[in-house]
Amino acid sequence: MNRKIDTITGYSLFLFIMVLFAVVVSRFPMAFIWATYEDLLGEWSQFYFFAIALFFSVRLALAKSRFWLFFAVLALACFYVTGEEISWGQRLFNIAPPDFFRSHNLQQETNLHNFFTGPYNTLLKRIIEILLAFGFIIYGVIYPLELKVSWKPAVWINMKGIPAPPAYLWPFFVGAALFELRIFLFNEAEIAEILLSLALAIFTNHYWLKHKHQGKSAYHLSTRYAVAMMLILIVGTGLAATTTSICYTLPRLKTEMDSRIDNGMAKFAERYGRYNSWSNAAVLYQLLLEKDQKNTATLRDLAACYQKMGQEEQFKEINTRAMVIDITKYGRFPGNVATNLSLHKTFLQAGNRERAEFHLQKALQASKVNVRLEPNNASAAYWLGKSYLAAGDTDAALRQLEKAVQLKPQSTSYKKALYTLTLGQQYSDDVDGRETGG
Repeated sequence: MNRKIDTITGYSLFLFIMVLFAVVVSRFPMAFIWATYEDLLGEWSQFYFFAIALFFSVRLALAKSRFWLFFAVLALACFYVTGEEISWGQRLFNIAPPDFFRSHNLQQETNLHNFFTGPYNTLLKRIIEILLAFGFIIYGVIYPLELKVSWKPAVWINMKGIPAPPAYLWPFFVGAALFELRIFLFNEAEIAEILLSLALAIFTNHYWLKHKHQGKSAYHLSTRYAVAMMLILIVGTGLAATTTSICYTLPRLKTEMDSRIDNGMAKFAERYGRYNSWSNAAVLYQLLLEKDQKNTATLRDLAACYQKMGQEEQFKEINTRAMVIDITKYGRFPGNVATNLSLHKTFLQAGNRERAEFHLQKALQASKVNVRLEPNNASAAYWLGKSYLAAGDTDAALRQLEKAVQLKPQSTSYKKALYTLTLGQQYSDDVDGRETGG
């Protein structure tokens, strides 16, 4: 039993992380956003776990062990990933991305991976995710098992300098593979990265301890592995929490982080709704309303939550508040396309199809006039596309949204609208789907 303390610790650690995430995602939606969203606790945890793996990989490479070349390559990979995680300090130090990245990177960030994946759920991104999931299973689960039974090809590979992860890490690799596939479409790919980075940190530390304490008893090593696992988790998450807190105290970074959190609340409220968790969705919409009490999109979404929960009085009250705000705007600017489209949605939600159709036609008329007067205006083309989309004319909407993206390719709002229409995709947390005026 004593020799297996590392196995018990590894399994317990994995179970603790899974239970923690399950409780947080089901009961504390804001905590889940902080734990998995970009530039917050989850991403900084990944950064520090990869950094720990980098540290031990470098030490193993310099130690000239049998696996030195493997760990040298892993060190380079970890260095690349840590840099990519924080976009090489772009947001942290307020460095403007070069024009090349601004034009070609799907998130206008100084990193390489968003040239290929970005916030959009493309076929290429899906292929990469599937390949990664298979890689995690083959290397983290199958390879160690083959070595355990002394399968000759696996033994040959090991002799050539490819170490196998310790057997107690297989749950981390399986979990990372499953979450990488994004089965639930609930930002679980971030959990996959946390599990993988933590597994690599533990894996590299395991081999460093094995190298450093050669000749020690199995019990001695097993105990050290177990203690090291806990220390890596504590140090990594502690540094992540500290870094997140420090960033949040800096005015410029706090503004950017608050914006991302607001974006996350809107996104996750929608996702909770997909799973009929209307109470969690309502909590997030209410928090958004505290920051912007006149946001009609948020009011309408909150009203829908109450309707789904069977609370008709609250539904009518909130939906009417949204209606009154937009009617006031309409009284001042009856030709505003965004206002008319918003009223179309609100009246439609209230069951008043006649008024909904009236405002849809007003939006179409006004947007057509805007495009005729300013044919090279990206915003005009975008809103005409949105109007056609609300009317159900997808072909006409596609033409206008393509035009908007051509005229203003740096706009993530325009890109999202276009990709949503053409591919029917779900998007990452970095793209806010709310109407902002283009």
